[in-house]
Amino acid sequence: MRGFGPRALTPRDGWDWLIQAWQLMRRRPWLFVAVALFAPTGSALLLVLPVWEWWLPLAGGWVTLVATVFCYGLPLSLTVTLACGLARAANRKREPASHLLFNRTALKALIGTSLFLFLLLLQGYLLAYWVQDQLLPADIGGGGSPPPSASFGVAGTILGTQLSVLGSALLILQILLAAFAIPLRLFRELPLSVCWRRSALAMQLNPWLFPVLGLMGLALLALPFFQLFSVPAQVLALPLPVYLGALLYVAWNDVFQGGAEEEEIVEMQDQWRAGISGGSVSRQSGATRALARPPAESPPRRRWRRHSDWRSGPR
Repeated sequence: MRGFGPRALTPRDGWDWLIQAWQLMRRRPWLFVAVALFAPTGSALLLVLPVWEWWLPLAGGWVTLVATVFCYGLPLSLTVTLACGLARAANRKREPASHLLFNRTALKALIGTSLFLFLLLLQGYLLAYWVQDQLLPADIGGGGSPPPSASFGVAGTILGTQLSVLGSALLILQILLAAFAIPLRLFRELPLSVCWRRSALAMQLNPWLFPVLGLMGLALLALPFFQLFSVPAQVLALPLPVYLGALLYVAWNDVFQGGAEEEEIVEMQDQWRAGISGGSVSRQSGATRALARPPAESPPRRRWRRHSDWRSGPR
């Protein structure tokens, strides 16, 4: 099915996204909890690999940075992407979430999209590291610039660093206009250039997303490095990656599909056809012309009511 969007929305719609993402997570709480544990568990397993003890002492700061982003960024990218796909599976009502998510085609899309997000994150860290390297003052006594710290962007704990990397991911998605590229790549499997172009258009139509993503990214990036907020950072580090994945799905569904899944639109069309099947010839011909309308003349998007009950399923 062809989508409606992208379309321009308001900050009030963004507030509704926050509520809807939370309600989607409440539909499959144990699945989202399991996905939330994947990021810190994966980072802990990667960090204890013996290869780092053999290799990193002989390598420079750039290799250390790449290894750090790999240990923290790859599990986090998989968590966000998996949560995004799980949110859509939880919102579908015809098949169980496991049948929609855990199959060969879905796993291929999940892995490809996760690698795409990880590469964006890696490029952002490499650029920030290079800027830091260029701006360091020269060493007057020894000549040349001192090497940047090996703990670049790393907090004191795994969860703290995970939260900081999540904030960096939000900043990168904002700067590159790629906030919608993740769900577009995951659900539509479009070429990366097409995903990027449509995501950039959607963000240009919704400029209020820029300060929201920027402020949230900066806050999450800096929060673990303040001792006063160390405890809140540890608490937020677990649920926020899966919440971000669910939020990306809700935002994409509203901006590009008017808040309705394909199965809902097909069901509404079937009911409409059944309702006019006993009508006059003129009414049926009018219905045929209505069905043949181009996508630009599709009905306006369905607005989500703030107090709607998502427990009864999509409407």
